[in-house]
Amino acid sequence: MPPKISRSKMLFINNKDLYGVMDLRGDALKSVRDAVKSGRYKDAASAWGTYFAKRRKPLNMVAPTGDKPNPSVIHEAERVVDHEIQGWHKVTHKFGKRINFNADWGRSGIYGTHYLGWTEPLRVAFGQTGNHRYPECFDDIFNQWYEQRDKLTNPSPSMDVIFYELGVGGRTPRLIDHYFAYRKTGVLSWHTHERLLKTILGGCRWLYLLEKNGGYRSGNWQMCGSWALVYAGGLFPEFKEARSWVNIGVKRLLEHVDKDFYDDGCHHERSSGYGGWCTRISEDLLHFSKLNPHISVEANFEDRIEKMYDWLLSTATPLGESQGFNDGGFGFQDGPLQNGVRFTGNGKYLWPIRQRVKSVDGIRPKHPGYTSIDQRPSGFAVMRSDWDEKAHYMIINYGPWGGGHTHNDLLDFALYAHGKPLAVETTRWGAYDNPLDHYFRSPQAHNQVVINNAPMDRVHNKGKNVTWATGKAIDYFSATNLAYKKQFGATIQRSITYLKPDYFLVSDTIHEGVNHQEFTWYLHAQDRWIGGKSRSITSGKPGLQVVPAKPSEIRQLRRGTSYEAKDGAPGDKYWIGLQKYVKGEGTHAVVYDVALVPFKSKPGTVKSTRLNAEVDGKRVGPEVARGVRIERGTQTDLVIYGSGDEVVSCGGIQFKGKVCILILKRGKPAQVAVVDGGEVLYEGRKLIQTVQEGLVERKLRT
Repeated sequence: MPPKISRSKMLFINNKDLYGVMDLRGDALKSVRDAVKSGRYKDAASAWGTYFAKRRKPLNMVAPTGDKPNPSVIHEAERVVDHEIQGWHKVTHKFGKRINFNADWGRSGIYGTHYLGWTEPLRVAFGQTGNHRYPECFDDIFNQWYEQRDKLTNPSPSMDVIFYELGVGGRTPRLIDHYFAYRKTGVLSWHTHERLLKTILGGCRWLYLLEKNGGYRSGNWQMCGSWALVYAGGLFPEFKEARSWVNIGVKRLLEHVDKDFYDDGCHHERSSGYGGWCTRISEDLLHFSKLNPHISVEANFEDRIEKMYDWLLSTATPLGESQGFNDGGFGFQDGPLQNGVRFTGNGKYLWPIRQRVKSVDGIRPKHPGYTSIDQRPSGFAVMRSDWDEKAHYMIINYGPWGGGHTHNDLLDFALYAHGKPLAVETTRWGAYDNPLDHYFRSPQAHNQVVINNAPMDRVHNKGKNVTWATGKAIDYFSATNLAYKKQFGATIQRSITYLKPDYFLVSDTIHEGVNHQEFTWYLHAQDRWIGGKSRSITSGKPGLQVVPAKPSEIRQLRRGTSYEAKDGAPGDKYWIGLQKYVKGEGTHAVVYDVALVPFKSKPGTVKSTRLNAEVDGKRVGPEVARGVRIERGTQTDLVIYGSGDEVVSCGGIQFKGKVCILILKRGKPAQVAVVDGGEVLYEGRKLIQTVQEGLVERKLRT
C-alpha cells in the first residue's frame, strides 16, 4: 500500500515546517536564517533564491543543451509558451492564460501529463538561446500547476495523480533541472522558490516512506522513485532529511542493478523502452556519485552497465532501432548507443548507426566482432546476415514473462531485409488507454501460431528445449511452447532455419492433445497482402514472399487490418492468418512449413514442397520427421527435420540429429550442415562423418 498523503507534511507544507527541516547554519545562509527568525517568509524565499544562485556545489547532471538554437526544440518551446500543451503522447489542448491541468488528458494520460515532460523544451530552448521568455513561462506554469494539484480528478481511486511513484519520481528530477537552469536569471519569483522547495520536500517525504517501508520491488517504478530520492537528496543537502533519502535510494537502486537485469544485460521486463530507461538510471547513479563525492555508492557495477549496452547492441535492428517486443515499441537507439560509447570508450556501439553517427568524442565506429547471437537467459535469438542497414535480420522472442508489460506471445519474431521492416508485429502506440490496448497485447497481434484464437498462459511459460546454432551458411533455432498445454493439451515446437544470406524457413509442429483444435499462423507487415494460399506477397517494395509447403492443408487464408495511419497510428499494419485444423480419428497433429523470402524489387519464383520421411526404414507422419524442399532458380535447398538418435531418410538424405540442411546448386551438393547429429549421407555418398553436438558445416566440391 502506498503511504498516506499528508496534507500538512507533503501537499501543503507550511513555512515553519519548511525552514524548520533545513540546515540554515553558516554565513552563506545568514540572510535566510534572519528572515525566518523574524517570520518574514517572503524575504526568506527571496534570500534562498539569492543563495541558491551563488551556490557552487552540489552539481546537477543535465546533458548539455548546445549553444545553437535547434528549430524543432524552439518550435516545441514556443508551443508551450503559447499554452498549446501536448500533455501525454498526442493529446493536446490549447489554453488561454489559464491552463486547466484537470482537462481531459485521458484516463492514463492525466498521469503522464503531470510528469511535466512537456515542459522540457523550455529548459533546452533557454540553454540554446538564453531567452528569458522560457524561464518566465516556466515560472507561470509551475505556479499554476502548484495551485491546482489538489483539485485533480483521480481516474483510479487507488492511485493519486500527483502522489504516485512514477509521478513523483519522474517529475521531481525534472523540476530540479528546471530550477538549476534558471536559478541565476533573476526571473523566478519568491513564490516559485518557496513552492519548488516545498514540492521537492513533500514528494521526497512520500517517496521515502514508500521505498523504505515497502522493501525491494522489481520493475522500473521503484528505480524511478529511488533515483528521485538520490537526486533530490544529493542536490539539496540543506534538507535535514536528505541523507536518509539518499541512503534508501542508493540501497534500492543497487538492489535493482543486482536483481533486475539478466546476466546478458537485458532488463527483466524485456521491454526495450523501460529497459533503456533503467539502464540510464543505473549509469546516472554511477556518474552522480562521481560528480558529487558526498553521494557514497559502495559498489562497483561498471561491468554490469557495460553488459546492458552489449545487450542493446546485440538486438539492434539493421536500422539501429530497438526490438519492438512487449510494450517497448520500435525506436531509433542513437542516444543510448552513443551513451554506450561514452561509458565504455568502445566504438562498437556505433556500428548499427554508423550511417548517421560518424563518431562520438573522437571514437569511431567499430565492428562488434559477431553477427548472429543467442542471448540467454533473457531469451532473444538474433539472426543476421551482417551489420549493414540492408541486412537480413530476424529476432526471436522465447524468454520468460517479464511482468505487466509482457504481451501474450512466445516464439514470435520480427524480420527485416533490404533496409525495411518486412514482418513486424502490431506493436503498441499511444497511451495505455488506447482503445486498441488489449489488441496490442493479444496473441493475434504477433507473428506466431495461435490456438483457437485464445490467449495462452504466458505468465508461467517460456521457450523450452531451446536449440541454437550459428555458422557461415545457416543459423538454426528451435524451442517448444507449452503455454497452451494446460488449457488445450497442445504443444507447439517451432524451428527457424536461416539459409544465409537469402531467406528463412519457419516450421511449426503442433501436437494438439486429445481433442481437435483450430490453429492460425499469423504474420504481420506494414504493407497490404496479395496472393493466395500457395503464395502471399506484401504489396510494397522491398517486400516479402510467403511460400507455405503443402498449401492444400490450409483451410482458410485470412487477411485483416490491424490499424492504419489514418487512425492516428505511426504507420499501417496488415496481417495474414493461415488457418489449419484436422478432423477424424488417428491424426492429432498439425504442421506448418513456411518459407519467408525477402525481395528487393520483384519476387522471384520460389517453390516449397513437403517431403515424406522414414525413421529406421518405416514411414512416419510429418510431426515425427519430415523434409522441406525449397527451389529457387538453379538452387535447391533440402531441410530435413530429424528424430533424435534414430536414422531419418528423406529426399535422398540419411542422417541422425535434429536437422540437416543440404544446399544443391544445379542439382549437385554444394554445402551441408547438421545440428546435434552424426553421419550424413546423400544418395549413398558420405558428406559428414563427424558425430558431435552443435553445428557441423561442410562446403562440398561440386
